[in-house]
Amino acid sequence: MAFIDYYKVMGIPKDTPQKDIRTAYRKRSKQFHPDLHPDDPKAKAKFQMLNEAYEVLNDPEKRAKYDQYGENWKQAEQFGGFGTGGDGGNPFEGFSFNMGGEGGMSDFFQQIFGNMGMGGSRRTRTTRRSAEPSEVEAHAPIDVWTALLGGDLILSTSYGKFKLKVAPGTQPGKKVRLKGKGGTKSDGTLKDLIIVFDVTIPANLSAQQKALIEQARRS
Repeated sequence: MAFIDYYKVMGIPKDTPQKDIRTAYRKRSKQFHPDLHPDDPKAKAKFQMLNEAYEVLNDPEKRAKYDQYGENWKQAEQFGGFGTGGDGGNPFEGFSFNMGGEGGMSDFFQQIFGNMGMGGSRRTRTTRRSAEPSEVEAHAPIDVWTALLGGDLILSTSYGKFKLKVAPGTQPGKKVRLKGKGGTKSDGTLKDLIIVFDVTIPANLSAQQKALIEQARRS
């Protein structure tokens, strides 16, 4: 299997700070989500590769191994780092890690030996995995009058158009969850769409508007 540059998949340089990985993933996922490319037969595969890249680069330990060992980072993780031979070289140099499967040598040994450690004792290996986001956010701007009195709103997002009921007295930053409306994860399960209300306060009020608001404040 050809080496895949996860940084190119994520569309970021190799020196991107760790804190910016998640932001880069969110931006990239909006561009390559299969729902946005129904006519592209490779859209799902591209999105799966994006999630694979995110899982590795968002984990500092996995990212460090990936940066150090490149295409053989999974083998380094399996064996706890390659170490060096007597001549200071890589003991696996020249050995092909693609043994009939995409997972490489680590998957091959895993299938043969399972979780058996040295000396025949069984040990359980736990790997920290970065969970794929199960929800996405969209912001809905509303004027102060709708926030105060309530009303209907048509919101267009990258996931479709939605008709929303704005409750009277809606506060800035209030969130509404739309179950299963935020597209799909790489495993086919649905994401929730979180609507965040942004209330716009008018900068210029007429004299009549000011008088009405002043009257309401005193009542």
